Amino acid sequence: MATTLKKCLKLHKLFLAEVARSAKLEPEGSQVLSSLANVSQRVMGVLSYSRNTQALLLQKHFLALEKSRGFLTDILRDYQDLLRHLRSFSNECATLVDDALIEGGSAATVADEMAAVTFPLQLQEWMETVLAMFEHEVLRKTRLVADLEYSDTGRLSAAAKQWSAKGAVGNIDHDYVETGLQLPQAKSSSAQQSADSESDSSRSKTKKKKKNKAKK
Repeated sequence: MATTLKKCLKLHKLFLAEVARSAKLEPEGSQVLSSLANVSQRVMGVLSYSRNTQALLLQKHFLALEKSRGFLTDILRDYQDLLRHLRSFSNECATLVDDALIEGGSAATVADEMAAVTFPLQLQEWMETVLAMFEHEVLRKTRLVADLEYSDTGRLSAAAKQWSAKGAVGNIDHDYVETGLQLPQAKSSSAQQSADSESDSSRSKTKKKKKNKAKK
């Protein structure tokens, strides 16, 4: 039972680390869209008054627009990578639930059986709910910026305003993400510390691998 709980807590921490990536990607995407909208507004505003300078202005600002669009593509790719990790952790949690059910089946009392399966089941439900939120949000963001035209200043400005998941059209309930799962208290402290240690060790190994690749 303790082993399964430790694995659940470790998985929960890794899941939250991926969710935290969204907090970084969110403002990056907003900044890129705002930049695109601002450049487009300046360029198209001048072009509307002077046809003779169209080629010169487009040439001057085209690279900046393309660079911003490239950043936006990278951000959407990072969101897809985030989703892959969240799905992987959710699937792994389903396996832990199976393990917990097996452990609970051999428990001496009903109370012990419930203790073995309660948190893994709650974790699975929370992960699947949060994953669904992020899947809908990433799909919304992808559709929002699909086929953007540099000359369509109005749409660029609207996309910049609607990008945030915290807005009226966002799909993520941040209160649920932060407080929707109650961690087990009494018996989890040592398991949590062990899970934290393993998680930190895993990240340290990943960083070392990246440094070694960079040196090569």
